Amino acid sequence: GTPQVRILSGRHPVTLPAASQRLYIASMSRRLRGSPAWIVLAAVAAAAGRLLGQQQEPLPQALDQMIAAERAFAAKAREVGWKEAFLEFFADDAIGFDKGQAGLARQQIAANPDPPKDQQLLWEPRLGDIAASGELGYLTGPVQNILPSRDGGRPRHSNYASVWKRQKDGSFKVVVDVGIPTPSAPPFAAGFTRAPYASRFTGDYDDTTPPLATADGLVNAGVRANQVKGYRQHLAPYARFHRPNQLPVVGDRQVLQWLASQPAFSTADSRYSEAARSGDLGYTWGTYTTAARGAKPRLGFYVRVWVRERNGQWKLAMDVLQPQ
Repeated sequence: GTPQVRILSGRHPVTLPAASQRLYIASMSRRLRGSPAWIVLAAVAAAAGRLLGQQQEPLPQALDQMIAAERAFAAKAREVGWKEAFLEFFADDAIGFDKGQAGLARQQIAANPDPPKDQQLLWEPRLGDIAASGELGYLTGPVQNILPSRDGGRPRHSNYASVWKRQKDGSFKVVVDVGIPTPSAPPFAAGFTRAPYASRFTGDYDDTTPPLATADGLVNAGVRANQVKGYRQHLAPYARFHRPNQLPVVGDRQVLQWLASQPAFSTADSRYSEAARSGDLGYTWGTYTTAARGAKPRLGFYVRVWVRERNGQWKLAMDVLQPQ
């Protein structure tokens, strides 16, 4: 199978709209003038999808570029296979979780055997956001893993989640990527939707704006006693929880209702945190252990994407568990 760094991933190309949309697409091309050609083409494709009614508000230029990078990544995987594409689009310092170890993702990927030549890994960015400073963001969407000789060629489904960061040369690269297998195709709205963010932080740092690592530590302390209590005060209204072998749970109320049936974490420890320069978006990752009564402990890694609200408090936009 594919490495745990990304269990499954894929996105389908967007068809450009009719001639009546060409003026807007030309405008988008001018906005991205000076960017690499693949960024321009992919961003124009994303803009075309929005013109078809999938997105009403124009996206920030940096978010368009990040989406374009993801689409180029998916196209490269269809052309040369997922392994070579992952090696190209992951940052040198990207972190991966493979065989129960956290390490440099590109080294983990390179150590895996080459995939079958007829294997297809298809994914599409459907939801995400980017910091106001434009250098850090996240994307998520459905994935299909297709191998003609397996399961009669029927696709295996999953949901990927990736954190992207602008590099010194201006390009976007993946710095963290995790995926969960799902029993069927995870539901998303057509096209691309920017995660709703009605109360985005735009202020200055002061005593009421705790560091991201502090927020992550508070969640970990809480979930070691009770998951509902641990997460309750830290959820964005549109929070997404990704857990293996089930469809994502979306929305703070739905998440809390689902968490009521989940056992407390035996351990939960922060390992890393990084926030954007604008202080409104960041991510953390760490380790966890869960154990239902009488069951064998489950160890693994978590990745969380955070947004900071206008009042200075960090809220969870996405929480992903990846067992060892």
